[in-house]
Amino acid sequence: MNRTHVVIVGFVVIGSMLSMTAGWAAEASNYAPPTDPIEREMIRYHLHPALNKLGRGIGNILTGWMEIPCNVQSHYYYKDPVNSSLGGGMIGLGKAIGRTLVGAYETVTFFLPYPPQFEPILPPLEPFRSREQPLAAPR
Repeated sequence: MNRTHVVIVGFVVIGSMLSMTAGWAAEASNYAPPTDPIEREMIRYHLHPALNKLGRGIGNILTGWMEIPCNVQSHYYYKDPVNSSLGGGMIGLGKAIGRTLVGAYETVTFFLPYPPQFEPILPPLEPFRSREQPLAAPR
């Protein structure tokens, strides 16, 4: 690349960065506090993470049993289907009990910020992961 190309690329990069920051500034200046009184109180008392934790807990209680078929599927081998199905079922049963207990813990303690910042204790089940989340290695 000669010097002219480098200068042109530099101007394009700097121009795109300036346009992005201008867009962000315009977006931030358009922010208005919510008019809904319930939404204002939820933001004031920082209730969104607590309610997310409550929802995760209830979801883990209701879907903890899904660990069994997920683990049977992930441990299934065509060479030995009976043993791999039984082994995956037993591993899934243990994980299902653990997920249900974690769900009960999160449901009962949804108002406490433990773990810090209301972070999830367990990752979501494979069928409920969003496309942005990477899939975990087979268990």
